[in-house]
Amino acid sequence: MTVLLGLLAAMSVGTSDFLGGLASRRANPVVVTATSTLVGFVLAFVAALIVVGHVTPADIGWGAVGGVALALGLVALYAGYARTRVSIAAPVAGVGAAALPVIVESLFGDDTLSSAATAGVLLGLVAIGLVSIGRSDQRGTVGSSVLYGLGGAVGIGLLFVCLANSGEDSGLWPIVAARGSGFVVLAAVMGVKRLGPSMSRGSWPLVIGIAALVTAGNTMFLTASRVGSISVAAVLNSLFPAATVFWAWIVFRERLRKIQMLGLGVALVAVALIAAG
Repeated sequence: MTVLLGLLAAMSVGTSDFLGGLASRRANPVVVTATSTLVGFVLAFVAALIVVGHVTPADIGWGAVGGVALALGLVALYAGYARTRVSIAAPVAGVGAAALPVIVESLFGDDTLSSAATAGVLLGLVAIGLVSIGRSDQRGTVGSSVLYGLGGAVGIGLLFVCLANSGEDSGLWPIVAARGSGFVVLAAVMGVKRLGPSMSRGSWPLVIGIAALVTAGNTMFLTASRVGSISVAAVLNSLFPAATVFWAWIVFRERLRKIQMLGLGVALVAVALIAAG
């Protein structure tokens, strides 16, 4: 179940990233992210009312901290995409987001993986980096690209850790808290940058799709981390670049580089090892 939910979460998040790229062609990426986060908050709130759960202040706190971390991580990542080398920042963010929960769990948790699952996790980290590599305009230095990527990795990885530490019977309320706190932070960024909230009508279907997919992806990751290993769930969820590359290939007929095709193959092997473990 953990493997299936992790893969579905990766597909959801990767598809939302693809839609986010489309929406960002029509509006400012920060505005798109803030708006989709607000819509996601509403969707998560309605879903949380339906799903039975007993939430505590600690669960809300974990979700809120994770939401703030994610919002700041996305701001760092978007800034990196705009100012530095995407081909460096993206894989650093993907691999780091997967590695952080694994490191935290190995140091402070009781997550014990089999040899096959451990090999699958390590191969999954390699696959994330390979499928994320793409052409860039070579702006910025390698050092700055890595720093922006690490900012995104810490934000996304901390969200994984925070959601996994919420109570198993807290339902979807940690995700509601994450969406709410994330929107507050992004709204503050918009205020500092003096960005208006206006978007074209054509952007709204994309924004709603982004909100629904991210909320669904977070929900599936949360469930996967509760029924199984957080390390496995985090690595599988962080395979989302593969879904983004897939949709770019289908919709835009973008040519896959050999190294990306290799990454997809490594990802399949990683999933098989994790499932076997």
